[in-house]
Amino acid sequence: MNINLLKENQLKEKKLSILVLLLLLSPVIGFAQFFEGTITYSNSYKSKSPQLKDEQLNEIMGTTQEYFIKGGDYKSIMNGSFLKMQLYRSTENRSYMLTGNSDIVYWEDYSKNKDVAIKYEVQKSKEIIMGIPCDVLVVYTPKSKSYYYFNKKYAVNPELFKQHIYGNWYYIISRTKALPLKTVYEDDQFVLTSTAIDITPKKLNANVFELSDKDKITPATW
Repeated sequence: MNINLLKENQLKEKKLSILVLLLLLSPVIGFAQFFEGTITYSNSYKSKSPQLKDEQLNEIMGTTQEYFIKGGDYKSIMNGSFLKMQLYRSTENRSYMLTGNSDIVYWEDYSKNKDVAIKYEVQKSKEIIMGIPCDVLVVYTPKSKSYYYFNKKYAVNPELFKQHIYGNWYYIISRTKALPLKTVYEDDQFVLTSTAIDITPKKLNANVFELSDKDKITPATW
C-alpha cells in the first residue's frame, strides 16, 4: 500500500475518532450542573438600636444556619430563640416559618416585596471564601444595601425562582446565577453578616421539604 495513502487514512480515522468523542461529550459539556445539597452559614448581627445589644440580637436570630436546596425548594434550620425554620416551596411560591414561640407554622406569599431593588453593580474578584474566589453583587433598595459574594461553581437555575419576588431573590440570582457564599445585609436596624463555613453537595430526599403537620399552618400577620 502506498505509504502516503496509509498515513492519510490514519489521519482521517483519528479526526473521525475525535469528532465522535466531541459529539458524545457535548451533552455533558452543555448540561448545566445546578447545586444540590447543604450549606452551613455562620451568622452574626450588629445592632444599630440602642435598645438592643448585639448579643441579644444574635441570640434571637441565631448564629448558625443550615441551608438545604434541591431544585426550586430550599429550607433553613436556625439556632435562634425566635426563628427556628424557614421553608420555601417553589410550586406554591410560599415560605413557611416556624418560630420558637409555638408549634404553629406561618406562611407568606413570596410574590410580594416591600423593599424593591432599584440598582445593582457587580465587582470582580472581591473576596476568597473557603478558598473559593468570589465576585460580589451589590444590591441597593430604598431601605437597605446588600452584598452577595458568589462563585458560579454553586449554580442555581434562576427560572425556578421567577415568582420569588420577596427579598429581591429572583432579582439577585438572575444576575449571579449562583448561591451566595457570603451575604452582608445592612438597613437602619442592624447589619447581618452570613458566611459559608461548610458546603456539602449531595442528593437530598424530597421529604426534606415536606411539612409534617399541615393542620397547624396559618397565614402570617406580620
